[in-house]
Amino acid sequence: MDGQAQQRGKFLNNTTGTSSTAAKFTSAFNLGSLLFTHVDESYAYKLRNKAESAYDFAKIKPGVTQTVSVKSPYIYAEDNWVDDMELAAASNLQVTGDIKSKNEALQYARQEKITPWLETDTASHYQWYPFINLGHYELAKQLNGKDREELISYYRQGIEKVWTRAKQNAFFRGVPFIWCSNNLTVSFAIQCLWYRNLTDDESYTELEQSNIDWLFGCNPWGTSMVYGLPRNGDSPTDPHSAFTHLKNFPIDGGLVDGPVYSNIFNNLIGIELVDPDEYEAFQSDLAVYHDDYGDYSTNEPTMDGSASLIYLLAAKEHELQGGTPGKK
Repeated sequence: MDGQAQQRGKFLNNTTGTSSTAAKFTSAFNLGSLLFTHVDESYAYKLRNKAESAYDFAKIKPGVTQTVSVKSPYIYAEDNWVDDMELAAASNLQVTGDIKSKNEALQYARQEKITPWLETDTASHYQWYPFINLGHYELAKQLNGKDREELISYYRQGIEKVWTRAKQNAFFRGVPFIWCSNNLTVSFAIQCLWYRNLTDDESYTELEQSNIDWLFGCNPWGTSMVYGLPRNGDSPTDPHSAFTHLKNFPIDGGLVDGPVYSNIFNNLIGIELVDPDEYEAFQSDLAVYHDDYGDYSTNEPTMDGSASLIYLLAAKEHELQGGTPGKK
């Protein structure tokens, strides 16, 4: 990974730098360092050194690193990186308390105030990953005064962009039906939760809950989008997963991609429904969802989406038990 565009068959990807991936490693190593500080101080120190090395590498060539698929016609086309650098700098601040880290984090925050998909209805595959800006929250928790309020205002602006679309329909649906729309739905619910945590403002609580409800059946297809949940309800049974398709292994808790715009589905390569569509009566010219192994665009479980959902549900359970949403 040198920040240069890489060959993928007949094509080059659009890699422009080292920041997006290396910065994610920085945040992960810093988190590990914090978790192990009182468990294994020596190991925590090693992780901190790795975080410093990764952060230095992220600065070598500012930009994004994309994947390099050759056989598949699709790649993970990440197109933003300052959000990753903000989170990395915020994690540095949490570990070291260095004012330089604070200033760098704020500098990156101001370069991308709102995650771009919140303002539009389309995006390339994983173009704005991880779908919301984690750095705004992690940085705001450590700041006070005008800097904190500035970061909170970025979250509020993004939520308002989605709310403007959502209040026009019965499902309060403001998340675009792009590939992995369920992942965006979870991420947006988390942004609403974090905003509420930072402000105690309940203005978007109903919008937050509507996104959670959507995932568990309050949608035009009347189905949960999580394998095996609820146990006695309608949920995916034929996901695009080798575990279930070949060996019938359950993948309880796996969040599938979710509905996509019909024009996206109709133009994807290599999709063919294996069985009759049990949701045919509920499909539309706007969006489709299929509980079918052959539909990798709407019914494939993803690790990042499932992990985000675990966080969201854990935060909601913690809140139910009297804790602060989004905090331990």
